[in-house]
Amino acid sequence: MLYMENHIGKIIISDTYLQALTEQTVLQCFGVAGFADVRLTDKLLEGRFSPVEIEADGSKLEISLHIRVMYGVNIPAVVHSLMHKVEFVVEEAVRIPVSRVRVYVDEIAEP
Repeated sequence: MLYMENHIGKIIISDTYLQALTEQTVLQCFGVAGFADVRLTDKLLEGRFSPVEIEADGSKLEISLHIRVMYGVNIPAVVHSLMHKVEFVVEEAVRIPVSRVRVYVDEIAEP
């Protein structure tokens, strides 16, 4: 949960909302085939339970994404576009700056 306070009052932003917003944004980007599967080894070794991880770093957000891309696309272009789109959408929706968006291409979806 994120808490913000302004002249109107206290605002609470749920983790579920942030995750759903980020997931919808990622799935709308060209070249993204979906999210990478979270394997048992990922859960045990890295403590990763979801392909979308959002951490609050002080007054900023850090977002990590584990995705699958379509075969034949320009991976750096897809990742660059995805980073900027996620940052823009999240900042516009919740008015909290995003300090970093990390994108991990874990899989390539074959046609």
